[in-house]
Amino acid sequence: MLVVSPVVSSSSPSPEQKPNELFPKCIRTRQVTYPFSNVASSQSTLDYHELRRLQEISNDSDDREEAHHMFMKQYVSVLKPEPKRFWTARSKTSRTEMNEVSPSSMGIQSSSLSSSQMSTRRSRKEITPFQRDIQILRRLLRKLHIQRTNTEHEQIFHIMTQFPQFLALDQRSNLLRQAIEIAHLEICEDKRQPVIPSNGFFLILKGGVTSPPITSQFPPLASQIPMGTLTVGQCFGSLKPSPEGQLKSPWYITMEENCEFLKIDKDEFATIKTKFEQTEYQEKYLLIRSCGEYKMWTKQPTDELVRLIEWIDYPQNTILASEGFRCPFIAYMKTGECHILRKVDVVKTAHNGTKRRQLRQVVMGKVTAPDSFGEISVLLQEAMTCTIVTATQCRLGIVRPAKTLELPEVTRKLLLHTAQRTFADLSQDDIRREYINQETRKEWTDFKKDILNDVIFKKNIRSGHGKWQHSLSTSTAERLSKSSMH
Repeated sequence: MLVVSPVVSSSSPSPEQKPNELFPKCIRTRQVTYPFSNVASSQSTLDYHELRRLQEISNDSDDREEAHHMFMKQYVSVLKPEPKRFWTARSKTSRTEMNEVSPSSMGIQSSSLSSSQMSTRRSRKEITPFQRDIQILRRLLRKLHIQRTNTEHEQIFHIMTQFPQFLALDQRSNLLRQAIEIAHLEICEDKRQPVIPSNGFFLILKGGVTSPPITSQFPPLASQIPMGTLTVGQCFGSLKPSPEGQLKSPWYITMEENCEFLKIDKDEFATIKTKFEQTEYQEKYLLIRSCGEYKMWTKQPTDELVRLIEWIDYPQNTILASEGFRCPFIAYMKTGECHILRKVDVVKTAHNGTKRRQLRQVVMGKVTAPDSFGEISVLLQEAMTCTIVTATQCRLGIVRPAKTLELPEVTRKLLLHTAQRTFADLSQDDIRREYINQETRKEWTDFKKDILNDVIFKKNIRSGHGKWQHSLSTSTAERLSKSSMH
């Protein structure tokens, strides 16, 4: 701690001297000087332009930890070096000449400094979407996988779907989504450190790897990896189990220090895959056993059919099968609802009075979970007797026609014996009768709506406008809507 003490001169006081305000009892004082009294007027030893640049780096960067390391490495540049003192003769330049020269030079210096700052800031901000995704991955993977939220896992999975090598690991997107939950950040601190691709799947986030040279330190291997260099954004490795008897595995070596990788461990992925397949098998098995006559099946044919099922989702208003064409698959409904449509030949009267025949589709029923359709059409290669359209979002377990050839002959006969044709017992008279009923209800609904509009708008009464603008209670609105439907 610095203690500033006054330095008192020993000269005799002058009669014209003013009294000392700081030390009134010191009679012999003539002048009091303090050390460091010129601190405020001295030149600053900090480069404020450089300090602002470092602050902008820390504020604009998405990776806070990397920005902190960059700031700590460059903070020395904020301190101005002490000027070197040379014994030179005093310049005889007048103060007016200095005033004429200094503003222009300072203006040039400040303009050059600001232009360099703008170019540096512009180059720092102009990053590509790919670089931004890599930064997001590095930031999220610094957390442990048990500390990441479901939203962060979804964000990582969305970025990883942009890499074809990741999607090629497995065709089931749900399994790849679960693999993201065990992904972690692998850091190789040393240069030329070996990285074994057979240990898992790797995505380079920082640095790069290259194939090792054949030396005494890196002997030749039985199975070599592709020669070349991999950089940021490239993938290598595999999640498939290593073949038995392979003692040596190929490797890469890092090209620099502190290389970072997204890694999915092969053994952990195998554990997740086993649990996923067990859960999926149980879900498919319960779906088959809940469908109609399939409840009477034994376990062996059920297992043979379960191995061929794959999941597929369809949005609303999607045509799954068309009347007169073969069904594209055997379907077992897990969730959702489908409408069954049948074609009927009717006579329609136009506005000018002319009559003509038309084919119309009539909703004859619906298929809900847990029902099935398409078995006879696929196995016997027959045309469908109805059109099936999704009424809601549907999730189906389907069996492709090519996969049905893998079933034993006994299982295929059992499948034909269990299946039933979908609404095949309806005659054309039944379809016409249902069509007339639906058209009659539609005409009656339109007639009531026209009468109600004529009554309301007879004297230009428009509900919700003018003096008829008022808010209805919930019960009143429901009562009016129900009355308009009858």
